Amino acid sequence: MEEKLREMLVEYGKKLVQSGLVQGTWGNISVRIDDTYMLTTPSGIDYIRLKSDDMVKVQIDDMSYEGINKPTSEKELHAAIYKQRPDIGAIIHTHSKYSSVFAAANKDMPVLEEYADSLGNIVKLAEYALPGTKNLANNTVLALGIGVCAIMANHGMVACGEDMEKAFENCVKTEENGKKYLLTK
Repeated sequence: MEEKLREMLVEYGKKLVQSGLVQGTWGNISVRIDDTYMLTTPSGIDYIRLKSDDMVKVQIDDMSYEGINKPTSEKELHAAIYKQRPDIGAIIHTHSKYSSVFAAANKDMPVLEEYADSLGNIVKLAEYALPGTKNLANNTVLALGIGVCAIMANHGMVACGEDMEKAFENCVKTEENGKKYLLTK
């Protein structure tokens, strides 16, 4: 099972690049293995070059990890969401273009009617905190609440789902919603 999850992270990392949701090594993804461990993308390796054995197995409670690669610097963010939300099985963090407009403007993202069934009425803004910190993780968990996406002030966005397919779908819908909203206002 773990090997399949590693391969899935590689596959979705490439999908994020192909869909324009990430560039280079910006952003990160994870999948929950169980209540104790998650797999994350490594720090500093381009998604196009990723291999399944590059993924990092991280202990959710203490951030210890296995292997030679360092986990994403946002491992605390991923772990905090998994701890708070047992229904979440996968997380995607991007600095995608339209979501980042809301992040830079320090604004919640209103949700258009066509996306409301998936995203709710608003994608909330998490208060600013430095990247890779517990404060960022805590602020994002608060903004996420029971939703599937949150904007991180001056940073980017996070999308979640019960599995990687749903997290990716929520990520795409959030970015599409942001684009359509900005083009119509």
